Amino acid sequence: MDLQPPPTPPILRSLRRCRAAGLATDLRPPPAPAPELGQQQLVAQARSSIEDLYQLVERPGFAVLLADPTAVAIELEGDPDLVSLARACGVLPPAHLDEARAGTNAVDLALREAQPVQTAGEEHYSMRLHPLAFAAAPLFSAGGQPLGALAIITAAADAHPHTLGLAIAAAQALHNQLRADQLLAEANDQLAELYATLEAMSEGLIFVGPGDEVRRINSRAAELLGVSGRAVAGRPFTGSLGPPPLLRMSLARREELIEQELIWQGRKGAVGLVCATRLVRDRGGRYLGALVTLRLAQSIHQLVQRVVGAEARFTFRDLIGQSPAMLTALHQAHLAANAAGSVLLRGEPGVGKEILAQAIHNASSRTGGPFVGLNCAAVPRPLLAGELFGVEGDPLRPGSPGRPGKIELAQSGVLYLEEVGALPLDLQTALLRAIEMRRMIRSDGTRPLPIDVRVIATAGADIERQVHEGRFRADLFARLSALIVEIPPLRRRGDDLLLLVSHLLQVIGERVGRQVALAPDALQALRAYPWPGNVRELELTLERALAGREKSVIALEDLPAAVVRVAAPLEPPSLASLDESSRLSEREAILRAGRQAAGHLGRTAALLGVSRATLWRKMARYGIAKQDFWAAGGA
Repeated sequence: MDLQPPPTPPILRSLRRCRAAGLATDLRPPPAPAPELGQQQLVAQARSSIEDLYQLVERPGFAVLLADPTAVAIELEGDPDLVSLARACGVLPPAHLDEARAGTNAVDLALREAQPVQTAGEEHYSMRLHPLAFAAAPLFSAGGQPLGALAIITAAADAHPHTLGLAIAAAQALHNQLRADQLLAEANDQLAELYATLEAMSEGLIFVGPGDEVRRINSRAAELLGVSGRAVAGRPFTGSLGPPPLLRMSLARREELIEQELIWQGRKGAVGLVCATRLVRDRGGRYLGALVTLRLAQSIHQLVQRVVGAEARFTFRDLIGQSPAMLTALHQAHLAANAAGSVLLRGEPGVGKEILAQAIHNASSRTGGPFVGLNCAAVPRPLLAGELFGVEGDPLRPGSPGRPGKIELAQSGVLYLEEVGALPLDLQTALLRAIEMRRMIRSDGTRPLPIDVRVIATAGADIERQVHEGRFRADLFARLSALIVEIPPLRRRGDDLLLLVSHLLQVIGERVGRQVALAPDALQALRAYPWPGNVRELELTLERALAGREKSVIALEDLPAAVVRVAAPLEPPSLASLDESSRLSEREAILRAGRQAAGHLGRTAALLGVSRATLWRKMARYGIAKQDFWAAGGA
């Protein structure tokens, strides 16, 4: 009698679980409810792959089974005799094939282990399945979520290792098909979004192909030129729209045209338009056409004040920290958000004062108003008055409307003044008067303008000394510091560093398109460094550690010399335990790599740069199961 090879470890573990659970050895897979919509969609998606696989083999004694993510058999096709044998054994779709109801089998193990498995004969716990052999491979969606399993069924006596290879190939073909379908659907969605965006824009847009044909024209461009978009689509751009000579020349020479005011002889007569062209090329440099933008000239002639930071994007949810010092600062900030007075933010450079200022604004009653910022130390002193209070009019252009300053632009919102201590005394006086009187006068102006703004300011650590020495008005300081929020430096925030590192690695990983983790000694170095530049320095350090590198694990040697010098030496590494300080980032790295590898342990280990055995031990130590790789946004 031929000796059977010993069961593989997953099969052995399953058999032990069945025995420990006291399952009967004559389990018959019980029937399952009728297929739901999701199961029917899976069958429809997989049917072509199942038929292709069956036609490829073209031999009797062979059937293909499809199971959903809960190990319910939902489709069975193949040789009629083998299908009859499978049904006699209880494999009659829809039927439960999970371990608890059918015992050890390859379909359940492929889903449980997230890897291909083959079982035959006595490797099945239930004697009812002994006549059969299963070769099963898990199915994953394009996003890495489990869809089910694809299995090839033969008689136990006909089991062959090559059968498992066929199952793996069929599962991969189905995965590729699903991925292609998803990409096509996403492309169609993006195209629809693009067309909707073009139609919603206030500018006229025309895309001209490389053969001078009108590929696309939005409604605004058709309106400005007095034509029908459908009538000119596909026709020659030059012949159907009669563009000005300078625009024709730029397209003929394939040169970009910076905004130029041109006279366009449209159907409605001559119209003054500001025109620009942007060349479009593929990654290989091949010319694909040009985008022509059109705007009425009169809209360009209006004086536009450029406002930097007029929108507050951050909220309290974006602030990361659980240390006592940070929780105290957040409590103070919440109190400031619910109050109405001016707020003074104190803290070292890089602690995130502007983020906190935006969070206070968005949590306040002024959240619908603008958030306008001005760095008092960055603007040259001769220009500060104009930036803060605006200019009544251009002396070289009598009667011009002038331009508003930051205070006017912040009407009904927040004026965020960085480094307010840099204001000269004359502007301190003017600012104090404006805050107290709720009125202001533009530079070189005479008209008082009503204002309604809330001031959030930041000041350096020497602001009290400036007040004592008379370089900063005490009454303005008192007015600005009605509410004070002290933001702690990073070195006083304890384990907040771990939370920040985990968050920043996730953000950077999304930006570079791969999961990123920290080596234990690198994380220890980050914890030992005092971070004089605070959170901003931490973010820059992590970004520079990955700049120009394709690696996914930041090692100690990737960090700046200043950080490495303060690092304490690590104890000799041990596979049995990990440095406690690296648990957060390493567990997260394992989960991210597992999701990227669609639950495949071999690829997961390769992404992490460790052996499969080491990966198993670390997963056990961190309590990570295969199912955690499939959970959307796993822990």
